[in-house]
Amino acid sequence: MISGSSCYFDEHSMFHGSLMNIMGTRFDMLLIGKNRDDAGQLWHSIEEELKRLHLMMNRFDPDSEISRINQYAIQHFVPVSEELWAILQDCRLYHQKTFGLFDITLKDLNKVSFNQEYRSLRFQQCDLSFDLGGYAKGYAMKRLVNLLKEHKVENCFVDFGNSAIFALGNHPYGDSWKVSIGNPYQDGTVLSEFSLKNRALSTSGNSPSYTGHIVDPFSGIFNIRRMSVCVESHDSLDAEVLTTTLMVAEKSQKKEILDQFEDIHLKEFYL
Repeated sequence: MISGSSCYFDEHSMFHGSLMNIMGTRFDMLLIGKNRDDAGQLWHSIEEELKRLHLMMNRFDPDSEISRINQYAIQHFVPVSEELWAILQDCRLYHQKTFGLFDITLKDLNKVSFNQEYRSLRFQQCDLSFDLGGYAKGYAMKRLVNLLKEHKVENCFVDFGNSAIFALGNHPYGDSWKVSIGNPYQDGTVLSEFSLKNRALSTSGNSPSYTGHIVDPFSGIFNIRRMSVCVESHDSLDAEVLTTTLMVAEKSQKKEILDQFEDIHLKEFYL
């Protein structure tokens, strides 16, 4: 169940909002420079947008649109809402740019028939389904950042469970936002520190408690290597997609994939 909390610190004109169990993780936002009422109203808008996206893209919720598609698309063509259709076309583009390694079916996106005229789709084989887990947080982040900018927010830190981050402007006591990436296999050890300003950072990897959650769509094998991938970019969606993709890409493929994107800073750690 999604639950939220918020608080405002008058002395620093700082607002902190948090949501639990949203898109499979925790969401936090630190907003600087807005008065209490404006910050509260903006937070309400962000809560509603996140809940809306969660409902649309959460395959574990039987009432979500993506679940409806997964249930019926093997039987017949299923009509798709305008927004989700645009999302799925975007996922097809990422599939092409990553030479098939980013695949929301986890098997073969080419086995999905898309009917542009009627904005509908159908699965060509019975074991297909959509999983937007490697895309959803990046998409939500991009929409939230646009919302923040529309409200003239200059300084803000947005974080999905330490795995998808966007830093807008700078920290009140610095010229950027500092983010440390810890070693999941060695407590207290920092792998790297990033200084973010108007930048996204996405991280994927395995840990002792969470291993084998990213699959290679060509082999069907889950990645269990002790590694972490960090991608920094101006685009939160590019960053999110690439961390998932580069976890399973072979060394020879990585440069070819990165050449399809602009403004990407990659760090990999083999642990």
